[in-house]
Amino acid sequence: MDQNRHYTCLACGSSRLVFGYLSGGGSIFVPSGIFTMNGFRTRTYVCMDCGQLGHFLSMQKLVKLREKYSHLQFDETT
Repeated sequence: MDQNRHYTCLACGSSRLVFGYLSGGGSIFVPSGIFTMNGFRTRTYVCMDCGQLGHFLSMQKLVKLREKYSHLQFDETT
């Protein structure tokens, strides 16, 4: 896990999160427009206060995804 990142629940803002992975094929992010055989395995958390279940990419995988999409320009407001 990314040791320097501070994670909070997107639903309630709590930092009481338990991290893990979902089993099965539902935890692989495959971006549109990129040919990849493997996709990006997501991390999952559950909030111990409200029960929210969330997904995110590790910073290492996010960097790889950014490299693959480096040819695109994104509006900074989105």
